Amino acid sequence: MSTLQQRQQSRGLNCERASSGESIQPPIAAIAAIAAIAAIAAAAAVAAVATVATVATVAMTAPGAAATRVPPHARSTRLDLLSQRLGHDFTDRALLRQAMVHRSFLNENPSEALESNERMEFLGDAILDAVISRRLYDDYPSAAEGWLTEVRSLLVRNDTLADLAHACELGRYIVMGKGVEAQDGRNRPAILGRTFEAVLGAVYMDAGWPAVERVIFRALADQLQAIAIAGLERDPKSLLQQACQAEWHATPSYRTVEELGPAHEREFRVEVRVNGETLGDGEGHSKQAAEKAAAEVALRALPAGAIP
Repeated sequence: MSTLQQRQQSRGLNCERASSGESIQPPIAAIAAIAAIAAIAAAAAVAAVATVATVATVAMTAPGAAATRVPPHARSTRLDLLSQRLGHDFTDRALLRQAMVHRSFLNENPSEALESNERMEFLGDAILDAVISRRLYDDYPSAAEGWLTEVRSLLVRNDTLADLAHACELGRYIVMGKGVEAQDGRNRPAILGRTFEAVLGAVYMDAGWPAVERVIFRALADQLQAIAIAGLERDPKSLLQQACQAEWHATPSYRTVEELGPAHEREFRVEVRVNGETLGDGEGHSKQAAEKAAAEVALRALPAGAIP
């Protein structure tokens, strides 16, 4: 069989795999992929957008296949798979491609036509903090600032994001330098977590705030539930509020009924009421501490089964 026939047969196999929905594996030999990009750059001067598309093509080519020969619909299938895993259909897929470009690739392959995902990571990090902060603020109106901060840090820490990246197999799509890849870069939590943040930045740039909220809440659904339950066990005010809303469709209110002692050793007594009825009272050296104590007393006084 001639070399030309072998190439045509290789291209045909890639087309068949793409059309049948079979996942085309990313290249194991990064050296071959980088050489293919260098050959393209030497052959012709390409525009920035075209170059970004070429890099994405290399990252999505099966081992041993010609990097520049992947049919357009095969590249589309790969991007579709990633979009489905993320839960967002990109209008501008160049944003998703850019979110996959790790700095190490540019260090080994300097090119003014390419940009790493670091700026998108910066944007995604800020958006993630804002989205989670607002969600916790809305869901737990009585929670203290310290508790909200603790829960948020658990949700947005790199280990959590790396787990989310693993779940959608993000590591398979990252374009990185051969040195980093040889050091198991596709499975390194730091790289995975930062790339996930870059993807969030890309989603926001593509479709705005509602879209990135959907992606975040979809990805963090289990973590939000688990951390919220664990956190509520330490936040009696939030737990009491949920119980009162479930039992009486009402929100508890807190009233300071007594202040004792000098200013530097003030003692507060607070009562908590629902629908005009006092459920309990508590004392503390601050109003917040007294409210928490009152909520704990009220929780113990609730009917069996009232606490969700």
